[in-house]
Amino acid sequence: MITVIICTAVPGRLEKVKESIADTIGLSYELIAVDNTDGRMGLCEAYNTAAKKASFDVLCFMHDDVQFLTKDWGKRVVAHFSADDALAAIGLAGSRYKSRTLSGWWSGLADCDCCNIRQQKPDGEIEHVYVRPPLLSGDVIPVRVLDGVWICMRKEVWQEFPFAEEQLRRFHFYDVDVSLRISAKRKVAVVYDVDLVHFSYGAFGNDWIREAIRFHRSVNQVKLPGAIGTPHERNPERAVMRAWLLRLRREKISLRNKLAWCKTAGVWQNPGNWPYIFLFLTSISFARFRKKA
Repeated sequence: MITVIICTAVPGRLEKVKESIADTIGLSYELIAVDNTDGRMGLCEAYNTAAKKASFDVLCFMHDDVQFLTKDWGKRVVAHFSADDALAAIGLAGSRYKSRTLSGWWSGLADCDCCNIRQQKPDGEIEHVYVRPPLLSGDVIPVRVLDGVWICMRKEVWQEFPFAEEQLRRFHFYDVDVSLRISAKRKVAVVYDVDLVHFSYGAFGNDWIREAIRFHRSVNQVKLPGAIGTPHERNPERAVMRAWLLRLRREKISLRNKLAWCKTAGVWQNPGNWPYIFLFLTSISFARFRKKA
C-alpha cells in the first residue's frame, strides 16, 4: 500500500524509526532505506534512487529522526488520496504563500501558514507547533509549498516531478522545490490528522543561506510569489522578508553570508527594513559582546 523512503546518515536512528513505523502505520508497506552515512549523495539523489525501486502507488519520504504518535496513520494517508483524485501530495507543514523573497516554506503570515508537528527544541523540550489559518477547517488544507520532514505523494506524481538531483546536490530546498513544482499544476495539502515528533529543530546556518540564495537565483523555475487565495497582509513580500530577518538573527551566520542574503533579497531598497537589517547583521556580534562582558 505504501512505500516508506528514508535517507539515513546517523548510525542508530534507522532502527528507532523502523520500529515506530512498524508499530503505527497500520497497513502493508515496504521500507526502502538509503544508507548515506558517508555523505556521498544529496537528499534528492537518495530519494530518487529509492523511489525507482518502490513497489506501491503511494510514496512516503520522511526524515530518520521522527516518532509517530498516530495509530494507523498509513490508513489515513491512503484514505486522503482515495477520497480526492486531484490530491497529489501531502505534508505536515507548509504555506499557502511562497514569496519571491528568499525564504523556506514558512512565511510568517498567520492566514497562510499550516503546521501540525511536535518539535524537540535544543533544550530537549517537546513543543507542539500547531498553526492553522483562521476560518479554514478540516483535516486537509491546500498549500503551495511543503516542509520536508514528511511528504507523501502518489508514485505517478513523483514520476512526473522527481526530486531535482542535478540542481540540488545537498540537503536543503529539495522540499520547497518539489512541492512548488507539483503545486503549480496539481493539488498539494497539509493534513492535520497525522501526529509525529521530530527530534530536530532545524538549522538555518551558512550552508542553508548559500543554498537559499542559489535556489531562488538559479534553480527555481516556478513563478513567484505563488499563493492560494489573497493574503490579508497588505504587503506580504515585505512581511515575509522582515519575518525571515528576525528569524535568521538567531542563527550563527557569517557577516559575509548575511550581506549576501540582504543583497540578493533586495532588503536595502526600503528604508523601513533598515531596523530589521540592523538587528539581523548585529545579532551574533552583540551576543558575543555580551558573553565577553
